Amino acid sequence: MKRKITITLTIAGLLGLAGVLYAANQSFFGGAQNPTSDTKSAGEGAAPAATHVFFSNVHNPAPFPNQAGPLGVAAAPADLIATEYCAFGNPDPTFTNVDKVACDGSFATIAQIATPGGGGCAELYMTIAPTQSANAGFSPRDYFITAGPNIWQLRPPDPAVVFATIPDSGCAPDHTGITFDKVGSFGNNMLVTCKFSGSVWTVDGNGLVTLVGNFHSAGQIGEIESPAVVPRNFGPFGGQLWVGDEDYPNTVSTVPGAVHAMDSSGNATLDVVEWHGAEGVIVIPQNLCTFCAQNGTLFQAITLNEQGPYGIYEYFPADFAGLGGDVLIPSETGIGTALVQFDGTNYVTSFFDNIPGGTYEGASFVDCDVPTPTPTFTPTATFTPTPTATATATFTPTATATATFTPTATATATATFTPTPTPTPTPTPTPTPSIQVSKITPTGTTCTEFKNGTAETLSSLSYKVKNGVISQVSPGVFFYWVKVTVPAGNNTFSITQTITTGNFNSLFDIASGSNVFDFSCNSQHPTITQNPTTGTVTVQWNAPTAGTYFISIKYSASSLGGEPAPSPGTTVHYNFTTTGVPGSTSGLDLILSP
Repeated sequence: MKRKITITLTIAGLLGLAGVLYAANQSFFGGAQNPTSDTKSAGEGAAPAATHVFFSNVHNPAPFPNQAGPLGVAAAPADLIATEYCAFGNPDPTFTNVDKVACDGSFATIAQIATPGGGGCAELYMTIAPTQSANAGFSPRDYFITAGPNIWQLRPPDPAVVFATIPDSGCAPDHTGITFDKVGSFGNNMLVTCKFSGSVWTVDGNGLVTLVGNFHSAGQIGEIESPAVVPRNFGPFGGQLWVGDEDYPNTVSTVPGAVHAMDSSGNATLDVVEWHGAEGVIVIPQNLCTFCAQNGTLFQAITLNEQGPYGIYEYFPADFAGLGGDVLIPSETGIGTALVQFDGTNYVTSFFDNIPGGTYEGASFVDCDVPTPTPTFTPTATFTPTPTATATATFTPTATATATFTPTATATATATFTPTPTPTPTPTPTPTPSIQVSKITPTGTTCTEFKNGTAETLSSLSYKVKNGVISQVSPGVFFYWVKVTVPAGNNTFSITQTITTGNFNSLFDIASGSNVFDFSCNSQHPTITQNPTTGTVTVQWNAPTAGTYFISIKYSASSLGGEPAPSPGTTVHYNFTTTGVPGSTSGLDLILSP
């Protein structure tokens, strides 16, 4: 979306009419004109008449004229989430709301993300990790939201944390695109696009960021966003990442707006398909699911609307009969959504639907590959009474057998021995509730997991050497957690890192995503800085009440890239300690990858 608040109705109406006339039975262009043996049916030709229905009035809490609708949308059978476009109306207007939509269309805020630029209106897009993402180390059903170069991870009810940071200023201030590769062309990784630089990145489940390529390598482009990996059999550019470019100027039709493609080696092809104001790419699934059974299968965010309500609109499975594997291209210039099909030779574009007066932004089909949470909770409730009944029945006959031995002239000893096992199990559960003081964990660890003692321990990182310097460290980030007890008011802690092996002198830099949480795992919005010389991290926050708090420092293992390789020896040991907190030292090894 360009940063504009109003669109003249006359212009929007003319553009809508022009779009309908322009789109009918049109085919495109450039490399897409080349014949291919990788054919795919174009379905039944033009799309059926689609029916959009208003579903939810997701909006920011500000009154008119500062109120706006949703921006990013992601959907699964049990999940429909959205980001609000503007932070106006929030108690802290520097944070943007992330909302969860209920089956009846009502919505509630489940998290807040720091708004790029410190407030106002920003475009934060989102996705939900599908089952295929587990191949790249992700936890399916995690939410991910972009905010400039930062990729936030959300696992309700825990607050959002920064999962990875894209090292590209072209991802700022916003418009960063995000999707998962479900096809497998990009290793089932997360894919991130930077609108203003044209770069494409993969992110794995450890938060490791890798550059794929840049669309500028193929020529002049506008600004890219809203990517998707299309099916492998979708014509000559099947299996590649497609992106929308609403401002692409060099179209054959002379109307700005096109879709570009990039393969997993970073080879880019421009102007694969043309559509005026192409906002993004949406792949129609072969298998359609609905949200909450009774609702739609495609959800479209309309952020502003001059002819009707803004919010989330839904489409139903009947609108996509016979279109599985084809592609939708929504427009941000008022001409509606295009359907793209491959007829065996060319990509053919036809008009699909329009929501008059609406400003199209994020959209999402309900992803059948996102697991639902229902089966997880059912066995827990069923299992609870089982051990209680079993333990009672088992213990009763034990006492009976002991009584049988009593007449055998050992009656006194038997009576003395009987009470001994009774107190034995009593002290066993006592240590369980205690919280570990500190721990080093992989990325994705939540406050609740550390608090409950279920967080995984990360004991080592691996590195590779090329030409005498460190070329790569995996995983790319990690967390140091520490529990502290503080009085109410301002508190300051220092966290040091030291190398105990003496064969290396490079320390880890901190990454965006560090935080302080209260005992309920609510963020305290701390101030966190690092001394660039000593590596010491200083954490400051104002505790509203006395009690236990959890400090989480995110370190960038990738910051060691380019440093001379350790010597003598190849293994380096680091210790992390919070000054003044007994038991807070946790260690980590840096090990040469074979």
